[in-house]
Amino acid sequence: MLRKRYVVFALLLLFMASACDTHEQGQAGVESTNDPVTGGKYAKYIFQDVKPIPPEMLAKIKQEQEEQQSMVDATHLLNLDTTRSEGAPYLDFVWLWEGSAKGYAEAEHTHDFDEFIGFIGVADQDDPYDLDSEIEVWLGGEKYMITRSCLIYVPKGLRHCPIRFTRIGKPVLFFTGGLATSYSRTATEFSDEHSAERNYEKLISYGVNPEKVSPEALKRWDDMAKKRESTVEGTRLLDLDSVEGAPYIDFVYLWKGSEKGPNHPEHSHDWGEVFGFIGTNRDDVYDLGGEIEFWLGGEKYLFTKSSLVWVPPGLKHCPIQFNRIDHPFILFTFGMTREYSLQE
Repeated sequence: MLRKRYVVFALLLLFMASACDTHEQGQAGVESTNDPVTGGKYAKYIFQDVKPIPPEMLAKIKQEQEEQQSMVDATHLLNLDTTRSEGAPYLDFVWLWEGSAKGYAEAEHTHDFDEFIGFIGVADQDDPYDLDSEIEVWLGGEKYMITRSCLIYVPKGLRHCPIRFTRIGKPVLFFTGGLATSYSRTATEFSDEHSAERNYEKLISYGVNPEKVSPEALKRWDDMAKKRESTVEGTRLLDLDSVEGAPYIDFVYLWKGSEKGPNHPEHSHDWGEVFGFIGTNRDDVYDLGGEIEFWLGGEKYLFTKSSLVWVPPGLKHCPIQFNRIDHPFILFTFGMTREYSLQE
């Protein structure tokens, strides 16, 4: 298993370092049925790794780890930005396995773009939101203790951080992203004067838009599932639909099952979109735990590894089909837009 152990408060530093140069992307775990030799015309939009970390950055991380006494066992899983593919948004995914922190991750800062931060635990169907962890997050000088899976919307200009991973009891997927193609920030002077206030609680989403899981919506999905002989069991976990101004973003847990037909027709958008397929098997984090059939630009790809897929504006994509789900995995979609729309 590919693992990297490092102090978590340096994660963003790690991402910024990895964004400094590019390298060729391997396609292990992706099969194109159109061109298995080259991987297909659009294989360049598929990412299944992170960029190499410069030695000087690793040394700095080790030094800060010793100073902060804040170690959490973690794996830097996937990342994306415009240096990997032109126009792609900034995204970063890290698995936090276990441990605790005495110090804080990051210093308070702002961005000139909208950002989102998220925490999703390795879950079971009985309670998919339980993190079994305590994560201290500061927004606008207000202190929030996160113990449930959630998404946090950070509007541009809002002071945020530090973050402290007080206790990681079971694996947590920690991710950040934004409506920007590269990462930049401005340092601010931290104050805890407003720590007890809750002005920014409205920016935290612990669930999904109720309309997506209404009895009527679930019945429509069940009727369509029967037509494609689907036995797939899933839970629509998180979105930011209820947070004013937030981007389109959706997380779904897929537990088990299979289907014999596609569940979403081919379409395109006038904005860029990212699909994420994230395995939850700690023994091999790049093992998806199943097989997904995904069409990109009229090419069929079969995914068996954790992956990010960048879909530039105007590129036709889907259908998508879950051929089999052997082990729970996470399906993620994010669009560089505030409102979902499509073109057939």
